[in-house]
Amino acid sequence: MTVLFSTELIPHGLPFNPQQLKPASNSSSHHTPLVSCLSHESSKDIIRNSRNNQKTWVSAETKPTHPLSFDFKESHLMKLLNRSCKAGKYNEAFYFLECMVAKGYKPDVVLCTKMIKGFFNGRNIEKATRVMEILEKHGEPDVFAYNALISGFCKMNRLDFANKVLDRMRTRGFSPDVVTYNIMIGSLCSRGKLDSAYKVLNKLLKDNCKPSVITYTILIEATILQGGIEEAMKLLDEMLTTGLRPDMFTYNAIIRGMCKDGLVDRAFEFGKWVEGEKLVSEMVSKGCESNVVTYSILISCLCREGKVEEAVNVLKTMKERGLTPDAYSYDPLISAFCKEGRLDLAIEFLDYMISDGCLPDIVNYNTILSTLWDKFKALEMILEMLSKRIGPDEITYNSLISCLCRDGMVDEAIELLVDMGRSRVQPTVISYNIVLLGLCKVHRIDDAIEVLAAMVEKGSSRTKQLTYC
Repeated sequence: MTVLFSTELIPHGLPFNPQQLKPASNSSSHHTPLVSCLSHESSKDIIRNSRNNQKTWVSAETKPTHPLSFDFKESHLMKLLNRSCKAGKYNEAFYFLECMVAKGYKPDVVLCTKMIKGFFNGRNIEKATRVMEILEKHGEPDVFAYNALISGFCKMNRLDFANKVLDRMRTRGFSPDVVTYNIMIGSLCSRGKLDSAYKVLNKLLKDNCKPSVITYTILIEATILQGGIEEAMKLLDEMLTTGLRPDMFTYNAIIRGMCKDGLVDRAFEFGKWVEGEKLVSEMVSKGCESNVVTYSILISCLCREGKVEEAVNVLKTMKERGLTPDAYSYDPLISAFCKEGRLDLAIEFLDYMISDGCLPDIVNYNTILSTLWDKFKALEMILEMLSKRIGPDEITYNSLISCLCRDGMVDEAIELLVDMGRSRVQPTVISYNIVLLGLCKVHRIDDAIEVLAAMVEKGSSRTKQLTYC
């Protein structure tokens, strides 16, 4: 068999000898240990021979964890292989795979595909490649197995190997499908190689393989990031001419791109968000209902532009259409109210959010806590968080420490800093900065120096980021 990749790039595992699995034919039930029955010279010969005969060695890494009987049938090995794959023990599964082929059994393509994915998830390129080589030599690989190998190489940023697998598929009589090309295009787009992604698209078309909605959506998202919304709209038109119907992911990408390119500003000059409404109406007319993500994008964009009232109207429209807003829908509004100093409205929206059946997350609470000046309200909100089993994070602690320092309660802030160090959330440079600034403001310079020394001793040596007074 032709080796899939050069051994200089990917060294193969040690050879496997099936003879090792066969028990001695004349073994008795009661016997003396082998070494004790040998003379000193015989022992040396055995050791010397075992060192020379490397084919009888099997890596301990791949040995199974449960006791084995060496008189395996194909069904037994298949069950053990399947069980190991389900348990995520892919090294053990690889051992059973080698046992199967050593006995002349045909490997199962589905389990081999699962092993390839598992080894790539564990960043073990060598084993993933060996599984494919075994499958090619002793079994029947399919497009799904090759796609798993291509996907793995793409995730490991080895596009050169992915292209080699693509060529090998063709030489072995397999035609890459749209999933194969989508994997390649997605990998190239995620690395900013849009030109190369379009070359793969052209190759897809030459192979008489029809692109899917996913193909175009991937390219539209990448084009928006690198070329702008106008180029993406051309791609959308091309997609429509092929007879493909955009789905909500496609439309959401376009809406996000329009917001990114400032089309909201131009539309609002006419007193109405024409482009956005037109696009949402088009989605509905084509049978593609806008979802929570669609409206959340619009709300976030409007809040960034300072058009909070319009964002509230979008939230109302969303609810009128029977959609339930989530934490991502409410957070831009809460954040916008906090930035405008309308803290009462932010808290009111948080309460409305809870009454509407949407549980707030840590981001929603932190947004309000970061602007609260009243330590009692801050503590009340933290207690509310804890009652909902939402644990505080670094931002929560820093907000409360800042609130205490502003009220001159620096000793309490230091106690909270110490408690923070005992919890799973460790204090950062920002946490120490807040306390140091609080101490300096009340002219406790000696205490500030002690806190600084404690910080350096703890390992946060980035003192250049500290606030000095």
